Amino acid sequence: MKIGIIGKGSFGAFLETILSPHFEMADDAESLILAVPISAYETVAAENKGKHLINVCSVQQPSTEHLLRYTDAITGIHPLFGSRTPVEGRNAIVTRRMGEDGKFGPNEKGFLEGFAKVSSLMYKDPKGEDFTPDSHDRLMARTHVAAVLAAKQMKVFVDRADDIPDELIPNSFRLMRDFVRTLDDMPQGTIESIMANPYF
Repeated sequence: MKIGIIGKGSFGAFLETILSPHFEMADDAESLILAVPISAYETVAAENKGKHLINVCSVQQPSTEHLLRYTDAITGIHPLFGSRTPVEGRNAIVTRRMGEDGKFGPNEKGFLEGFAKVSSLMYKDPKGEDFTPDSHDRLMARTHVAAVLAAKQMKVFVDRADDIPDELIPNSFRLMRDFVRTLDDMPQGTIESIMANPYF
C-alpha cells in the first residue's frame, strides 16, 4: 500500500522510518498521514480534498472537525509513542473509522494492518466502548495535558539547579529532572496540539 506523510519534522521523519518497511512511501499516495500541528490541519486538508487523511494529532476532536470539511475518508489514530519509546511499549489509540457503520474503508484497512506491525492498536476506552475523538480527548486532558503542564512547572525548579553538580543532587530531583526532559522529546507542534485539547 502507498502512503504519504505530510510534515517532515521529527515525528513525521520518525514515522517514515518505522513505517517504510511496511508501506510504499509516495508523495502521490491517496492515503496521507498528517504529521503537522493542529494549526496546519485546515490548510493541509484543503490542499488534499477528497483523499484518505490519517489524523495522528494529539487532540482528535478539533482536528477531525477540520478534516471533515474536506473529506469523509478520515482515520483517526493517536500514536502514544515517540522515537525513544521501546518497541514493545508502542501503543496507539484508534479514534475514528471511515465507514459510518464502523467498518473500515479499503485504504484504512490496509493502513491499520501495516501500522499494527509497529504498534499495538487500541480501539476500546477504559469503559470498554469504542474510542471516539471526543472520548480520546477527555482521557488525554486528564493524562497527556496534565503531564505537559506538570513538566513545564517543574522545569522552573530544574533550571534553577542546572549549576549544581550531579553528585550533590538527590535521586528524587534526578527523577524530576528526567521527567522534565521528556519535554525535549516533544516538538513544539506536538505541545501546541496537546494544549489545544477542548477539555483542558
